[in-house]
Amino acid sequence: MQRRSRGINTGLILLLSQIFHVGINNIPPVTLATLALNIWFFLNPQKPLYSSCLSVEKCYQQKDWQRLLLSPLHHADDWHLYFNMASMLWKGINLERRLGSRWFAYVITTFSVLTGVVYLLLQFAVAEFMDEPDFKRSCAVGFSGVLFALK
Repeated sequence: MQRRSRGINTGLILLLSQIFHVGINNIPPVTLATLALNIWFFLNPQKPLYSSCLSVEKCYQQKDWQRLLLSPLHHADDWHLYFNMASMLWKGINLERRLGSRWFAYVITTFSVLTGVVYLLLQFAVAEFMDEPDFKRSCAVGFSGVLFALK
C-alpha cells in the first residue's frame, strides 16, 4: 500500500471548505472531534500507511492488534479522506443531534473497532473458502466501514 503523495491536497481543501461552509458552531462536538481526529491523522500519520492497515496476516497472525484502532483513522489519499469525512459530516450532524453526544461517541467508538473485526473475519473466511492464503495479506484503511455501519 503506497503512501499518499505530498503536494496540493485538493480533497483536504474541499473538506475544510465544506466544514467552514456548514459552520464549526453548527457541528456537534463528537462529529467535530471525529472530523478533526481523522484530519489530524491524515496530516500527521502515527505510522506509515502500510504499518497501520488492517489484514488477517498483520493483525491476527502477527498479533498487531493496534491496527484495529489505527486503520479507521488513516486514509490512502486526500480524496479518500474527503469522501469519508464529507459523509461523516452530514451523518454525524443528523445522528448526533438525534442520539445525543454521549451515545453517538459510544456508537462511533464501538463501530470503529467492530467493523475492523468483521473485516478480519470476512477476509479470513474468504481466504479459507477460496483456498487462497494471499487474501489474508490484503490491507485496508479508512472510515468507510464505520460510515456503512452508521447507515
